[in-house]
Amino acid sequence: MRNRSSDVKVIAIGNMLMRDDAIGIEVAKGIEEKLLEKEIEVIYAETDAQYGISNIEKDDYIFVLDAAYYGKEPGEITCLPLNDFISKKKGCSQHNYSFLDLLKLYYPGVKGEICAIEVKEVEFGIGLSSALQEKLKVISKDVLDKIEKYIINKCRE
Repeated sequence: MRNRSSDVKVIAIGNMLMRDDAIGIEVAKGIEEKLLEKEIEVIYAETDAQYGISNIEKDDYIFVLDAAYYGKEPGEITCLPLNDFISKKKGCSQHNYSFLDLLKLYYPGVKGEICAIEVKEVEFGIGLSSALQEKLKVISKDVLDKIEKYIINKCRE
């Protein structure tokens, strides 16, 4: 029997060359050591959706860390169950599908959450905007707390 936390995976998505689009990756880097101590695998899918999918198993519980723009305060985290994601894609081609599109296609029953982190600037460039860089430690702690809370609740079941 596997340790319950070993069924949990964190998947970081984003483009390191598009400023704040890399926030999921930067958060994962900041909490990776603590996650590994808990036997939680961290997968840096970045912009390679198929690589991310190749690391998923049907019984995994996944936390997807990604950039988002909902018009909220930069750094604000919106967490949604994976079930709430509705793909807008039609057809059967794998080309130009996002990680979440492919996840729904290949693993429609997988459980987890999307941690969407509000961005300020998505444009060509390296490094987070100052608005997100200043909040990176707080954002990382909030995401880590959410993952740890899930593990604690899961172990109580």
